[in-house]
Amino acid sequence: MRNSIKAALAATAGGALLLGGAGSLAYWSDATEVQPDTTLTSGTLDLGAPTCASWKLDDGSDFTTGSDTIVPGDTLTRTCQFQISAVGDHLTAQLTANPPTMPDSALEDELTFSAAYEIDTDDTDDGSGETVVDPDAGAVAFSDTDDGSYLRVLFTVAFPFGVGVDNDSNGAVTAQLDAITVTATQTNTEH
Repeated sequence: MRNSIKAALAATAGGALLLGGAGSLAYWSDATEVQPDTTLTSGTLDLGAPTCASWKLDDGSDFTTGSDTIVPGDTLTRTCQFQISAVGDHLTAQLTANPPTMPDSALEDELTFSAAYEIDTDDTDDGSGETVVDPDAGAVAFSDTDDGSYLRVLFTVAFPFGVGVDNDSNGAVTAQLDAITVTATQTNTEH
């Protein structure tokens, strides 16, 4: 046999050995499917339908819409109560109340609006179990631990009086207070 044929056969055999070694798997592996066996359920955040007292004048008497009138210096208040549904681990919420709009009324720019909030463990406003909440301070208003508690909101509409107050409507103006919406918004606090 010639040397060139021997060299070609040796090169072919060496190449086959190299390719065979490069194609082998040099480690082991295994895969197993994990069954989580878990049902995920989301919680709830709901204030429910409110129960509201009538509007009151600053002397505590009922304000009768359509017949009673306000003048600069008067303050109207109304208390509404909501039952909190806050279900979910680590659920926290903040509160806001939008000022009512008074379409086409000169009084809209002259009246001021505010809302004060408290959480109560029962539905009676008896001075026990109540926690005042100040959403303007950026604090969490309530959490999942308050589920079933009551949110009490005191709405105040004031007709300012005094020097520097611009009450240029000069009376005999009617304003219809549109709906006031109380909103509970989930916050994302660190757990």
